Amino acid sequence: MNDELPNYVEMERALGRVDVDYSGAEVHGICCGMLAVNQAIDQQAWLAQVVEGASQDFLVQETRKLLQRLWAATRQQLNAPEMEFALFLPEDDDLAAQVEAMQDWCQGFGFGLAAAGIKDMQVLPTDSREWAEDVVRIGSAGELDLDDAEASEDALAEIIEYLRVGVLMMTEEMQPLKAAPRVH
Repeated sequence: MNDELPNYVEMERALGRVDVDYSGAEVHGICCGMLAVNQAIDQQAWLAQVVEGASQDFLVQETRKLLQRLWAATRQQLNAPEMEFALFLPEDDDLAAQVEAMQDWCQGFGFGLAAAGIKDMQVLPTDSREWAEDVVRIGSAGELDLDDAEASEDALAEIIEYLRVGVLMMTEEMQPLKAAPRVH
């Protein structure tokens, strides 16, 4: 199974062709929020949250296939022992676009938690709850001061790493991996 995320620009174009209101980052955030809570959640539940349209429409089919690749790669990354999980963000040199995508991802993650059944953050384990509350705050922070480009790039990299590691931590906390049985 391939754990490589689809091309971000290709995803943005596909979503735009079927009039999806979410960015690629936000769609990935929804996916991550749902999978962090429940790895067994039906992929169709996520697709229903993200894209509407007639299933016989070629553009809808094309977008769904791309989204299914995103789901499969994300699920595999979340379970990889090498902690290779990555946020689905544009590979853009435009710092403002990167920040906006990261905030979209955070908004999507909060939506994904709700779509997976988390209606009250208090039901989450303490570490996951505190981290998820941070994610919601980051997603609703509004415009950030990007006057100092180098400091802003460093800060963005730190936030992205915090989000990346937090998703892995929450996934493990919500759904601990079971060790393989030992044969004696």
